[in-house]
Amino acid sequence: MKINKIDSASAITFMVYAATAVLTPICLLKMSDELSFTLSGGGAIEAGRTFLLLITLFISGKAASKLGKGRTIALGLIVTSASLIFAGFSQTYWGVMSLIFIIGFGTGFAEALINPLVHDNHPKDSSKYLNIINAFFSLGVVAAVLISGLLLTIGVSWRILFIGLGIITLIPALMLLTTYKKDLKESGQETSLHHWVNCLRRPAFWLLAAAIFFGAACEAAFIFWSASYIQLHFKALPSAAGIGTALFAGAMFTGRLITAKITRGHHYDRLLMLVASLCGIGVSFAAYTADSLYLFYFLLFAAGIVVAPYWPTIQAISTKYVDGDPTLLFILLSCAGIPGIGGASLLMGVIGDNYGLQSSFLLIPVFFILLSIVLFILRWFSSQAGNS
Repeated sequence: MKINKIDSASAITFMVYAATAVLTPICLLKMSDELSFTLSGGGAIEAGRTFLLLITLFISGKAASKLGKGRTIALGLIVTSASLIFAGFSQTYWGVMSLIFIIGFGTGFAEALINPLVHDNHPKDSSKYLNIINAFFSLGVVAAVLISGLLLTIGVSWRILFIGLGIITLIPALMLLTTYKKDLKESGQETSLHHWVNCLRRPAFWLLAAAIFFGAACEAAFIFWSASYIQLHFKALPSAAGIGTALFAGAMFTGRLITAKITRGHHYDRLLMLVASLCGIGVSFAAYTADSLYLFYFLLFAAGIVVAPYWPTIQAISTKYVDGDPTLLFILLSCAGIPGIGGASLLMGVIGDNYGLQSSFLLIPVFFILLSIVLFILRWFSSQAGNS
């Protein structure tokens, strides 16, 4: 393992990006009380954030080809920083919603380009490094939910949390602006419409896209709604909600480090994800039926372990199943994964308003079942790796 400055900047960027993703779920009930919106309104905020993030994915490759990946991510973080600070001062639901949409736009550059940057930095062993760097996303979730939950419990306003995170977000932006490696050969410099079409016409690509969609839905369902569920279903304090989300994210951190340790190639990695998804069916259904907070905590930790490999591993193995530029493949797969995050969050919010938030948790086993089916079908493309 050779961790360099680019890896360090990427890891810290992932932590800040994670904090922006979970700050709204942790603060959601406090925000809804002050700004008067429903669970559906909260789900709409997340869906809108991910929609703007999705738009960013389509333009990030072009921007990176002009500015370089590190500088492009840094500029996105500066936009995110300003939006977080302004959101802390906003007095209306629509004002906060609009600014969180812009946060989605700013963080979209990190979502699109950090993994390609890591891949370019370690082209021969990308799966190992991608799982390690992505583990810091989970670590960022842990830090954000524990600190935010504690501060909310002792009476600190959600507005202070937004403003504080906005200031912190400038740190990785400055790191990336000052981190440059002259001999780094960046992918994605010469992609065109032909390259996009060439990827999209591959059947294996659509299976990988479906896998990352359902994997992202499983992850988002727990990350976005667990905090609210703990507070509403178990009548717990925000600090208890923070502990629950932290257990899930901490397990993801652990799971990704384990995946990095045992990764052996795309055949083995696909089988590993299939086994994890089959376990996820049972774990998520048990979480729906859990009648005590401590049992729910245990199941959240188990769920974090099983969802850990999906996003980084699917992207890492994609170059073995589909011929194409790695940056382009990673961006296209992110374009498939982001709707899984926003769609799951919004759909669970709508179901929660109409039938209770517990009922919405029945969707998660369905996501795991569909993911298992897709990963099983993908095995038929193993013999065509790189040519499918």
